[in-house]
Amino acid sequence: MKNFRSLPSALLLAFGLSAAAQAPVHFQTKSAVSNTNTNSISVTLAAPSSAHNLIIVHITWDKQNRDISSVTDTRNTYQLVPGSTMNFGQGSNKYRSALYYAYNISVNPSALTIKATLDGNTNGFSEIYASEYSNVLTTSDPLDKANTVASNTTPVSSGAVTTTAGNELIYGVGIGATDAVSGGSGFTVRSTAQSNIVEDKSGGSAGSYSAGFSVANYWLATVVTFKPLVTLPVSLVFFDAREVKDNKVQLDWATASESNSDYFEVEHSRDGQEWAEAGRVEAVGNSAATAQYSFTDDAPYPGVTCYRLKQVDRDGNSTISKTLTIHTNQSSRTTTMKIYPNPAASFLVVENATQLITVFSTTGQRMLVRIVSESETKTTLDLSLLPKGAYYVKTGDRSMLFARL
Repeated sequence: MKNFRSLPSALLLAFGLSAAAQAPVHFQTKSAVSNTNTNSISVTLAAPSSAHNLIIVHITWDKQNRDISSVTDTRNTYQLVPGSTMNFGQGSNKYRSALYYAYNISVNPSALTIKATLDGNTNGFSEIYASEYSNVLTTSDPLDKANTVASNTTPVSSGAVTTTAGNELIYGVGIGATDAVSGGSGFTVRSTAQSNIVEDKSGGSAGSYSAGFSVANYWLATVVTFKPLVTLPVSLVFFDAREVKDNKVQLDWATASESNSDYFEVEHSRDGQEWAEAGRVEAVGNSAATAQYSFTDDAPYPGVTCYRLKQVDRDGNSTISKTLTIHTNQSSRTTTMKIYPNPAASFLVVENATQLITVFSTTGQRMLVRIVSESETKTTLDLSLLPKGAYYVKTGDRSMLFARL
């Protein structure tokens, strides 16, 4: 019988390369305005921020010859969105804007205060908008595309950008020099403070997007997109097959996590080419904990039978596991392996082990190894040094789950 877990590093497997891009979720938006001569402006968010989220900060100020020297809070590093710094307006209503962001932020027990500091002389007007989002890429910089347009013509648009992934966060901000701004079609407005607009939406499939607004006179419009958090729908810890009484085959598998999983279809085949459904098992659906499954094939093919799992998501997408092969008429010590007691306290007895016994944690870490002599039919494992929890014991082609109390 072919076993998935021939190497410890391969214990934690995914069904396939198919992954789910999570739609962005708006967490909070807060704004502040200053009409005094100062070199900085700050805003305190309404609620504590969550770890790994994204914060986007838009700042507008007067005196177009000045720039922002820093955007800070007590825990995170902010980066300028390239091309977002631009002048707009005319006469006495001249302004400059810029957009910053911090991704994969640190957890904070209290609400963050975000501060933008300007260089040069003090300014008489500034405003700041801070928005927080979850389900945005954390393993690398999530910024994908951005564009900013300043004009006095209609229609009011940031200009189009072409995203590279589905379900990207499409963030738009529209600032009017003298007139109130209205939100764009298809967007959710998050702030109308100072008669300006902060808006967003999920991008759906990859493609062309822009942020549109409605305003009479001089304006600035920005669109910026951020790549989504991507998660595998199901992480398969193990998949095993063994012959049981009356030439039936029992299949056991476990998942480390699931996201929108609907059901597992157990498929069998004579030759590994043509597959037929042997049965279905309902999935947990959404879980970050280990879930165990079992299915018995009452009618395996004579001699050799191939097995695989087809995992189907609630949206109809599916992924296929690797293939197991079992000889249903063979007798070997591995088909009769037993472990007890389960749950175990200080020791575990393994019957009919072959050559080597290995104990792994559920995350794939090798915890214990024991060599078995040819004449040894019962092997006692000392578990006293193992922390309490769930483990897998593997010998030959067989693996079984047990608990250490």
